[in-house]
Amino acid sequence: MLRRYATFVSFFRVVFDAFIVVCVWVLSYHVRYNLGIFSAAKGVSGFDKHLILTFPVVLICLLCYFFTGLYKPKRTQNILFHLVEIFKASVFSWLFLLTFLYYAQDEPYSRKLLFLMAIMLFIGLLLSHFFSLAVMRFLRSRGYNLRYYAVIGTGLRSQQLVGDIEGMKMIGLRCAFFIDDLHGSADRELMGFPVFGPIEKLPELVKAKSIDEVYLTLGGAEAQKAYPVLKAVQSLGVTVRIIPDWGDLASISDARITSIGSQVLFSAGDSPLDGFNMILKDVFDSVVALLLLVVFAIPMVIIAILIKRTSKGAVFYKQKRIGFGRQEFEIIKFRTMLPEAESDGIPKLASGNDSRRTAVGIWLRRFSLDELPQFMNVLKGQMSLVGPRPERPFFIKQFSTEYQDYMFRHKVKAGMTGWAQVNGLRGDTSLKKRLLYDMYYVRNWSFMLDILILLRTPWHVLKGKNAS
Repeated sequence: MLRRYATFVSFFRVVFDAFIVVCVWVLSYHVRYNLGIFSAAKGVSGFDKHLILTFPVVLICLLCYFFTGLYKPKRTQNILFHLVEIFKASVFSWLFLLTFLYYAQDEPYSRKLLFLMAIMLFIGLLLSHFFSLAVMRFLRSRGYNLRYYAVIGTGLRSQQLVGDIEGMKMIGLRCAFFIDDLHGSADRELMGFPVFGPIEKLPELVKAKSIDEVYLTLGGAEAQKAYPVLKAVQSLGVTVRIIPDWGDLASISDARITSIGSQVLFSAGDSPLDGFNMILKDVFDSVVALLLLVVFAIPMVIIAILIKRTSKGAVFYKQKRIGFGRQEFEIIKFRTMLPEAESDGIPKLASGNDSRRTAVGIWLRRFSLDELPQFMNVLKGQMSLVGPRPERPFFIKQFSTEYQDYMFRHKVKAGMTGWAQVNGLRGDTSLKKRLLYDMYYVRNWSFMLDILILLRTPWHVLKGKNAS
């Protein structure tokens, strides 16, 4: 019943998307030619010719949506990831439409019409999917469209798993029972759910209680003993999910699946930036950094003159930092301290009332204007606009000894701004808190998270809080 219902929901989403594409295709023509917003073009194809292409346009869009995985189950997916998928599907379908329309018409299509269609397709797809997502989450929170799961194991990991899932009612997953071989675990309750045993009873319990998914939280020899039972459960059409027992590794990053030959490997330390994600981030960084360099060109010249006239020494300050892949590079900043700031050769972290700062340097640091030359580091590919702030080799050696997960920050490019910075952790603030925010960023990276951080950055820079 659940599978049939899920098929109906997917079919409804496809039909609704097709309707959106039709509306966009028709509406873009009328906005371009009939509303009087844009100047009239000569030799415009009639609306009848435009309408004839509706079916192939819809077909191309839907095929692109399927190809990009837009209709895969989204029950447990983060909204930001869903937004990125919609953006990718919109861009992909629009590029294919451009190619199709180029060959389908004797005369080129209006660029304004195509631009309008690109924007309207993205907005339409966004509204369509977030409306269906909101409806499904509302229904699930009311007890509809639920999937029931059983958990093998009654230990701490099992309880953490159920606690996390039960805290997200909108995803529509409900615990049916725990099952374990431990003495005294059978015929009692845990977290308000029944506990059964032994594990050999699982296949009959799965059939009796219409279970959709089974989670194995055991490790070592206990897990090995449960595998034959899981094989029997699989044959009943039930999804089996296994939580690997990796000890402390599980806290480093989300697990990823890698195939090598016929072997399937699970990894817990991969960078979230690979393939399309890396290309998208690099292209975005380069384009935006170049634009911002142009925008800030005159202010940067003024800052350079002020530095030169108010203190002796160079305008720019270069310092070795550690970035992506633990590679060393030279960061470029406006000089904000006296030339003899570290004449003793001992690196020191800047503090809130650092006496080594120049008069102009105090002002530059307060509003992070000393960081503007780092757009050059971004253009060189050494840094990103968004990421954990890079540190000096001396301090990294110290911090990585004190904090086990510190080096994982280098799985992404260092950034001019970051998740820690827009949450008030700039300058002389708690290193442990900054590391927690950096780790959150690495684990949950998405293109939309980068955009969110960039949008929040100007406000936090203007506040000047914790700058040193």
